[in-house]
Amino acid sequence: MSMKKIILLVLSIILLPPFTSSAQVQVLDGKPMDSTIIRFTSDTISNYFPDTAAVPLWQIGHSHKSFFGIDTIGETTIMTDTLHHYRVKANNWFVIKFPRSLNTIVDFWHKYQTDSSHAGGIVEFSLDHQVSWMNVMGICNRDTNFAGHGVITTSFYGFTDTLRTGEPSFSGKHDSLRYSRFQLFDGFPERTTGGTYCDFAVDTYFVRFRFVSDTTADTLAGWEIDSVKIEYDNYGSGGVMQVNKRQSLNIYPNPSNNGTFYFPSLNNEQNFSIEVYNTIGGRILRMPYKQSLDIGNYAKGLYFYKVSDGMEYYSGRLLIK
Repeated sequence: MSMKKIILLVLSIILLPPFTSSAQVQVLDGKPMDSTIIRFTSDTISNYFPDTAAVPLWQIGHSHKSFFGIDTIGETTIMTDTLHHYRVKANNWFVIKFPRSLNTIVDFWHKYQTDSSHAGGIVEFSLDHQVSWMNVMGICNRDTNFAGHGVITTSFYGFTDTLRTGEPSFSGKHDSLRYSRFQLFDGFPERTTGGTYCDFAVDTYFVRFRFVSDTTADTLAGWEIDSVKIEYDNYGSGGVMQVNKRQSLNIYPNPSNNGTFYFPSLNNEQNFSIEVYNTIGGRILRMPYKQSLDIGNYAKGLYFYKVSDGMEYYSGRLLIK
């Protein structure tokens, strides 16, 4: 059975009383077994979500805000109100629920405009059916100390990117679509310094996108999420994942002096595409797969590529010297 049939999504948007330099680490992903893209369309609403017309803050629809781009005919998205700026004392979220599998990857495209440190978007997960929630950049994060188990992020906020409450969040301004990603890497359970077990061997994962603001009033756009993708990583059955053996392609020269890279031939390569991202997760290029890639017009430095046909998946680094 495909993931599109078994994935269950729950939108839970609740208003509660107010409560009183980001590390960029490449996700250790290999070849996903299956994936589902969640687009916030009318079909999504009818199939998975309750009616959001009367729900405050989070709304699914077309943007009428200049920051997000006025759009009345394209695909709908989910955002903190389609027309008005976000309010003070907000604490609203929606929840995505899906069955646990090996090394689950969650990625999403989003934009945000908030009062830095006063308001922002937080991504959390629950391993106990929503009894408790942990920030992706929390006690189970392993970006700086990977030990074969924990949460690993790409293009996310860091431990020091906090609101005044001390919670790490997306805060401030990002006026182009940002690609952010995290992986619930399923290794051996570990006890944290606080005595909590980061044990991902549960039947169901819950991921929550939560927007909060304090008492400071402003007229900013808030947070818009374009789509969310769920992938299940496959390192093969009965084996041990090798951190230094990510599913990648043999590309040369790499590093390149002029920004031209040569990719190998692939079976049915007409079905593949190439995407290139900068170090903050912004997609700079998407094109049909070719064995020659020229990104010499971009600045020298590190980039990431993704090659996929929807079933096979390759990723790695590109360096322009």
